[in-house]
Amino acid sequence: MAYELRDLAEILRSYGRGVLFYANRWDRTGVLTLTHLGDTEGDIAFNPGAAVSGLTLPEVTGPAMHEADYEGENPTVEFPIYLADPALMSVLSPTGSAHAGHTARRAVVERTLVLFPEALFGADREVLAFAAGDWTLGGSPLTGAQLALLDASVWLWRGFFNRPSRRFLGGAGDARKNIESTTFQVMHAPAMPNGHHLYTTGDPFTVGIDLEGGP
Repeated sequence: MAYELRDLAEILRSYGRGVLFYANRWDRTGVLTLTHLGDTEGDIAFNPGAAVSGLTLPEVTGPAMHEADYEGENPTVEFPIYLADPALMSVLSPTGSAHAGHTARRAVVERTLVLFPEALFGADREVLAFAAGDWTLGGSPLTGAQLALLDASVWLWRGFFNRPSRRFLGGAGDARKNIESTTFQVMHAPAMPNGHHLYTTGDPFTVGIDLEGGP
């Protein structure tokens, strides 16, 4: 048996800033067309919300688990976004409307949300594209470094936005920046393969999810 240290110089140390893209809920029918959600400032936090149930024998061996079952997850994404654009009000809403007040409860408007490292788009913010299983940036195949960044992406197949607070800020300079924090609540997506009903990390095509809606 041999144990060897990894070459740490070749390991990605930082994802850098994240960017969010969204679409109406995608269920593997047709092409997944994504739109940049907007400008953020601060950390974007993906919270898996994993739950594990453990079997213990406290009167014999104390609180240590003898068996453990992974029960699942309840993921959320928290992000701070510039909210000055009025067009965002209906997007960042569980009802799909900037307004509120209905005579009865209603189903949420479901979305698909994707988190990419911003560095994936390069210094010139080129167009990231997918076709027939291959990714390109600005028309060129992804480099090894760009593929590593793509592997850090998170694809949240089904969920809804919780409406953010709104503030009308006075002051001067940075004190006027209209940044509010909001949350995307992930839901179960039965159209996805087993093991990917909540989210997929990295290139979905490698696990059988064709973004062009193929079988």
